[in-house]
Amino acid sequence: MAALLDRMPRPTFRIIETDAGEFRWRLHDDGTVLATSGDAYPTRQAAARRIQRLKRVLPEAGIAAADSP
Repeated sequence: MAALLDRMPRPTFRIIETDAGEFRWRLHDDGTVLATSGDAYPTRQAAARRIQRLKRVLPEAGIAAADSP
């Protein structure tokens, strides 16, 4: 089973530049967009910093109902 998991594609963050010259990130998995940045960032480095922050805190993320604060 571990060998199969090692061969599976991993989700990947991609940083894209908008027509306005701002940067956004997208999280892709096997051709599917799983998540996108809600905000635009002024530089590629700012978008990359946000991705690094997300990677640090996501293991602790919980699940809440849509009507929860």
